[in-house]
Amino acid sequence: MDVLNKLSVEERTLIVSLPYRAGLWVSQSDSAGGDEADEKEHTALANIVDGFSQNVFGSELLQYIMNETVGRKDEWPVWEEASGDVLRDCARALDVLRGVVDEKDVSAYSMRLMEIGEAVALAFREYEEGSALEQFRVYVSYLFMKLKRRLGKRPSKSFDQFLSISARERKALGKLAKALGTTYA
Repeated sequence: MDVLNKLSVEERTLIVSLPYRAGLWVSQSDSAGGDEADEKEHTALANIVDGFSQNVFGSELLQYIMNETVGRKDEWPVWEEASGDVLRDCARALDVLRGVVDEKDVSAYSMRLMEIGEAVALAFREYEEGSALEQFRVYVSYLFMKLKRRLGKRPSKSFDQFLSISARERKALGKLAKALGTTYA
């Protein structure tokens, strides 16, 4: 795509590596579940990125970005090792994109990174049942999230889906949303 060709090699790598790196960052935010959770979330991340590369709906730019992310799969281990500051890189990527595309595409890119992060968090349930008080707190958190989503006219997750996203992952998703200039509830 012509837009990607206008970017420097560093900018292009930043833009196409973030779908993978942001998902990985959310996955690494919670070490509960051990190697089994890590393995499932890595598999889910690869499948999610691949699935989004095949999505022909929405932004044409996003499809090109996701295709290149998948096309550079051999670089994922390098991106993983030198992941850098994902939150800072999100802000940088949005600035780079704003210089070459309209706000609609910038917003679509932002939303896609959030979708990837959330899908990775849903891939493995780290939540373990605790005391009755802890279970009550989790349920109240779910009700609060559901209310916030309703007020924002966004669909809410089922309680089962909510339990699949740990408190640490929710916190990471909130930080990711802030870095992308959006909200997460």
